[in-house]
Amino acid sequence: MKLLLTILFLVINSFAKNDAVILLYHHVSDTTPASTSVSIDIFKKHLDYLDDNNFTVLPLEEVLFALDKGENIPPKSVVITFDDAYESILHNALPLLKEKEYPFTVFINTKSVESRYRNILSWDELKILQKNNATIANHTHTHTHMVRFFKNESKKHWVKRIQEDIQMAQKIIKDKLGTVSNLFAYPYGEYNEDVKKILKELGYFGVAQQSGPISVGFNKFEVPRFPMAMNYSNMKRFTTSINSKQLPLKNMKIGSKILREGETNKNIFSFELTKGNYIKRNLACFSNSGEKLDLKIEGMKVSMALPSWKAGRKKINCTVPSKTFKGVFYWYSQLWLIKNSNGSWYKE
Repeated sequence: MKLLLTILFLVINSFAKNDAVILLYHHVSDTTPASTSVSIDIFKKHLDYLDDNNFTVLPLEEVLFALDKGENIPPKSVVITFDDAYESILHNALPLLKEKEYPFTVFINTKSVESRYRNILSWDELKILQKNNATIANHTHTHTHMVRFFKNESKKHWVKRIQEDIQMAQKIIKDKLGTVSNLFAYPYGEYNEDVKKILKELGYFGVAQQSGPISVGFNKFEVPRFPMAMNYSNMKRFTTSINSKQLPLKNMKIGSKILREGETNKNIFSFELTKGNYIKRNLACFSNSGEKLDLKIEGMKVSMALPSWKAGRKKINCTVPSKTFKGVFYWYSQLWLIKNSNGSWYKE
């Protein structure tokens, strides 16, 4: 009987399409800016939670390749990533990752490494990460704002510049570290349709910074990750994030991804839900400031006006609780870039 149940479980599991959650870290430190940091203690608690609750930590490339092919991955799959080659990854994060034997990915902008910027790892230090289950991947050469044109720059010249920035980083990584992947993380998490087109032509997965899990059918040029920093890294938020599932939807319409102050609330964001194990009446969407948005729901179609946003990177997160699993939410997030009212870009 026990054998029969085991076989039945394996058969059922082979047809299930499991979700994966990708985590995004920058600094693991008690002294770096809070907006991009988690403390060493919190990072340890994150890893301990994964270990204690039987999560499977996998390399990013393995997860993206499998799901892109429609293949299954283990239940409770998690990926750990870092943006920018900060020293705290080596000194504070690596000892904890080594203890668990967890793989991870570090997205680097190669100019900062080549120029030996303060608090940035050297090539020799990156090789140490490589020897300890790290994949070093492309984050451009210059860490440019990819969607922005230089003054008097034509679109043709912009495309050439962005392509060269990506390709230069890839060449340097291969020359210095001996291996490359087709993983790419957008600097600042900024992208639009033109940037995605460039990545598609160059053959990369586009890894973003808006939150959400992924499963079969994910958008390979808008790969979501849960940012871990400030209040978003506390254990309550972490456990909610790590147990989330991809919200099943289709026919998404976001309009222009780049808008100006004063015109955002004239734009509509809409999508159509598909069937899933969730409580539709409890669907809720929030701006990244926590404002709950008014939803218009007609059958499976959902629409909402964008908030009256100020300039900056803005997001809407939509969540709905599972019917059968307490504390599990289906999750989707979308990004917009809001310019100043005069058309100029916001400052960092």
